[in-house]
Amino acid sequence: MNIVVVDAAHLAGEADFPMLDVPKYGWQQFPALDPAELAERCWRSDAIVTVNTPIDRAVIDKAFKLALIVAAGDDPGHIDHAAAGERGITVCHIPGANPADAAHVPHICAQVVTTIAAYLRGAPINVVGA
Repeated sequence: MNIVVVDAAHLAGEADFPMLDVPKYGWQQFPALDPAELAERCWRSDAIVTVNTPIDRAVIDKAFKLALIVAAGDDPGHIDHAAAGERGITVCHIPGANPADAAHVPHICAQVVTTIAAYLRGAPINVVGA
């Protein structure tokens, strides 16, 4: 499982994600990626975590292993849901959480990891449109 956080600097305060309780995974965390870097950094990802960086069809099409996109906050509007749906990619968010509020960030980080773990167990939570 390869996980990429594409814009951790967009979380107010410190983005401190807990460890994921799975035997083997890779975690790459970037403060921010410009559009030219985004597809290149995500091409072999199984999961993308984004605060507000647009995940569009070009990124989704290039990420051949992509199975999960998590919006690190309540608003998943920056994700191309049609492109994700066409590929059978699950899109989740963190309901009621505001990434611009430093008081919410610890909850967001914990819930992102919980959401990924639930997906890996075959029981996804916080699914958008479910």
